[in-house]
Amino acid sequence: MLNFVTPELQDREWIQEIVAGTENRGSDLAFGNIYLLRNKYDTKICRYEDFFIRKYNGLWRLGYTFPIGEGDMEAALHELEEYVAGTGEPLNFCMLTEEQKSLLEEIYPGRFIFSCNEGDTDYVYLSEELANLAGRAYHKKKNHVLRFMRTYENVDLRPITGENKEDAWTVEERWHHAHQEQANYSQMAERNAIWEALQNMEDLGLMGAVLYVEDVPAAMTIASRINGDTCDIHFEKVNDEYAVSGGYSVINQLYARQLTDYKWINREEDIGIEGLRKAKLSYHPKLFIQKYSARSRV
Repeated sequence: MLNFVTPELQDREWIQEIVAGTENRGSDLAFGNIYLLRNKYDTKICRYEDFFIRKYNGLWRLGYTFPIGEGDMEAALHELEEYVAGTGEPLNFCMLTEEQKSLLEEIYPGRFIFSCNEGDTDYVYLSEELANLAGRAYHKKKNHVLRFMRTYENVDLRPITGENKEDAWTVEERWHHAHQEQANYSQMAERNAIWEALQNMEDLGLMGAVLYVEDVPAAMTIASRINGDTCDIHFEKVNDEYAVSGGYSVINQLYARQLTDYKWINREEDIGIEGLRKAKLSYHPKLFIQKYSARSRV
């Protein structure tokens, strides 16, 4: 019998072990996201043999995820089907990759109606390209970086540690204050997640950096490993004064230069915001990870 529970910090080890054995680079599989956004999406998790399954019951995510792991996939799906039947709920799925969608259609032909929200699509980049900004495609980005370096002196990127995590929070505080008029539930959920992330960096397996300008914290980023070759950027904030001078291009490039252990960088979805979509496309992603929902016909 499956047992879905709220994720806790001690679940990180077994979840990361299962995810590491896959080639799935989706940001929703980063343990940092699973744990930090558990309240926003009312996330529940379950282990079935060597499979990992999630259940979402939030405003933006609703349904079960395809089992992740090694073993008898059909048996895992049938176990999930039996569990859901006992709840009286329909067997609906969310956050399906293209491959998972195809497998679901193959195992349950004609049973599901599929849909895709483009705002859920992950943007995945080659870390080498973000670090170097080489070639004509990145000419504007490189100019943004050069302009920032000409405008400010003593620009320094430092890893987030116990000694300077308050500086990372200072960036978020200033960013939040500047954008209070646009604050909504999603923004407040992100703010709470950033606070919790900074309090539990080590336990969550997170890493990050603060960008200083003349020793003043100007920007920050928090990231973590998804699998062996992919890093996920969870949060990236730049205070307005520095943002207009190219601060996002600067922290993007400088932090990518530190991610030499990763081939790919997932910069997550655009959540349907046109300006965010334009910004993500301007960095020329190499992969798009589309996410599908599946609604049961019965």
